Amino acid sequence: MKKKLILSILIVGLVASSLFATTFFEDEEFFYPDITFSPISARTEAMGGAGLATAAGADAFFLNPANLGSRRFSLNLPSVSVTIFNPKKIIDTGIPQDLVDGEELDPASAALDFLTTLNRGKGDVLTTDIATSFTGGGFGLGLQIQEQLHNYDKGTDTELVAEINVGASVGFGFRLDFIPNTLSVDIGATVRPTYKAYTEKIGAPGLITLFTEEDAGDPAQEVMGEYALAAGYAIPFDVGVNVNLPVGLRFSTVARNLNGKYTMTQYEKVGDWINEMGDTVGFGSDVYEGDPGTTSDEFEVTVPWSLDVGLGWVPEFGGFGKLLRPSFALDFVDVVGMFEAMETDENAYWNHLRAGAEVKLFSMVDVRAGINRGALSIGVGLDLLVIHLDASYYWREKGVEIGDKPVDALTIRFNLGVDGR
Repeated sequence: MKKKLILSILIVGLVASSLFATTFFEDEEFFYPDITFSPISARTEAMGGAGLATAAGADAFFLNPANLGSRRFSLNLPSVSVTIFNPKKIIDTGIPQDLVDGEELDPASAALDFLTTLNRGKGDVLTTDIATSFTGGGFGLGLQIQEQLHNYDKGTDTELVAEINVGASVGFGFRLDFIPNTLSVDIGATVRPTYKAYTEKIGAPGLITLFTEEDAGDPAQEVMGEYALAAGYAIPFDVGVNVNLPVGLRFSTVARNLNGKYTMTQYEKVGDWINEMGDTVGFGSDVYEGDPGTTSDEFEVTVPWSLDVGLGWVPEFGGFGKLLRPSFALDFVDVVGMFEAMETDENAYWNHLRAGAEVKLFSMVDVRAGINRGALSIGVGLDLLVIHLDASYYWREKGVEIGDKPVDALTIRFNLGVDGR
């Protein structure tokens, strides 16, 4: 009974969170993963998304596994990040101030007011990342869970999609010293078995009514029996190489999302997937009590691989390193696509450029800034022994070209452990 209650609470939480989300595409492509799973890093986002050559600890799993060759120790028990998109628009609605002032809000009206602030087309609303990881001696192990809430506004109605990713990371890196203190090479690889699940597009007004009307019945059962879902798995891996030079310079290359092929299954009802997952993990009796739907045959979707290159500089100041330690990162993502685009657009490199800097002061305070596709980012971090807090505010270009659809975001991260930097 307790297991069933716990699972029911988790399901209700997932579905209820969709009140603050929207969806992907107008056609069935919303089912299909367009990118492989990658957690949001407050440090990396504050540095403009750059860090192939400077990422450490858990970030190395997803940015550059060759960095594991440094053999640095890190431990996250756990790391929790929350990212809110369009925070400025949310503040402008006045809803946060009303909550602070203790005003009584009508949930349905507040939710609809919030949804009107979202950008047209595909977007993101809220992402939550929970992870635990260990690195040391060239090895790395990690477990990541991510909830994402997406929006798709087609002008006449806002639709909703909730997504869950569960990934495990296993990495190894080693260093080859060719000329001591002058030239060395790091080589590393990370494999990330990932399970991904999407709900179908759900109309926001209907969902809000379902959860706010007193006589609407059991909203969890209604949602589980009304809407479809797609779920599947992939086993992508990354391979990275660093060339380490004097004065803290490092050149990095990463082949990302190799074997990014998802094997997907469509479920006519979310409840069928919930019950299947419950049986898999041994929760016992079914949570969804309605009539079962149909399950489609498996199909495959491949996420293209990419080749990224980066340059990092972490100058050493000897004894002054505890007082002041800067680091700089410059990355070009998907360089193959960049060169292809430059055949028709000589400024295409701006769409692939990521650059950032970080300054650690007194081994306690981190100040960060960066640029990503022309969008600025800033952030701060606080390191207190085993407690680490990070906050980043940044803009991301969600359109095809720079200036099409800039979106601001706020990421807050809490980590208990050893950061590894």
